[in-house]
Amino acid sequence: MKETLQWGVIGTGGIATAFANALTKSKRCRIVNVTGLTPELSRGFAAEWKIPATSATVDELLADKEVEAVYVATPHPFHEKMALAAIGAGKPVLCEKPLAMDAAASEKVIEAARKKGVFLMEGYMYRCHPLMRQLITQLQEGVIGNIRHVRADFAFRVPRDPEGRLFARSLGGGGILDVGGYVVSFARLMAGLVEGKHYAEPTKLTASGVIGPHGADETATALLTFKSGFTAVVTAAVFHDAGTTAIVFGENGRIVLPDPWIPQGNRQGLETGYTSTATASRPRPSPSRPTRPPTPSRPSSSPTASPAWRPLGPP
Repeated sequence: MKETLQWGVIGTGGIATAFANALTKSKRCRIVNVTGLTPELSRGFAAEWKIPATSATVDELLADKEVEAVYVATPHPFHEKMALAAIGAGKPVLCEKPLAMDAAASEKVIEAARKKGVFLMEGYMYRCHPLMRQLITQLQEGVIGNIRHVRADFAFRVPRDPEGRLFARSLGGGGILDVGGYVVSFARLMAGLVEGKHYAEPTKLTASGVIGPHGADETATALLTFKSGFTAVVTAAVFHDAGTTAIVFGENGRIVLPDPWIPQGNRQGLETGYTSTATASRPRPSPSRPTRPPTPSRPSSSPTASPAWRPLGPP
């Protein structure tokens, strides 16, 4: 079995830079080709990260036999097209979130991966941190009793830029597409634990928000209700600093995760943790850190691999 996985990167922006930086610490992964908006951007990115090849087009990168997996790091509106192209070329795909601009387009990408038998993953990196496994284990052991409610926020404030990706509608701007998926995916994960599944879908959703002067949602809050009676309140924002905390409430206490999405607010950060508080007891801090820098392993051939944990049965 080959010990390394060779990546092609589509995009040269901030998130691609974070990916390339992380892979400098990996013994199992390396980037072998990159393509960007212009040849100049591609060459500059390759020089900075010591990447041996650049491509003028996405098709050229996908035709490179040295590229074994593809990371899509473009602005949101281009994710669907890039992911479909990589799937069509038979290359495993790690696609930045959101997978596509809406549910129908996302289903199209997922179905293409299933038909082709190609690995596809949306880039919610927080789900791969040991913190999630520790949290799930604690909840399955009943440290706070039956799970009843979650509050999850991923909300920050940056200056309005009508041409920037966070505020320009043409670039998929707004808090929902940028960070709303984190808090909703966490709510669905917790609801799945309650129902004895890997995840659960809400049966009811009510929401409100604020549309800014450039047409993008600047803040949005939703109440999700699930079949089990479990509820979640989630907030996403790009112009209001409501924090980055998740709290799981149980019958006998709560667990607070201060920075579950990006450890310590640093894209290269590793250390995070949570504090559990049972009724009539003192808070118990639980640090969490990978034993080594997180390095993606070789993708499997299945696009529907399940996480390696046991769901919690219904209360």
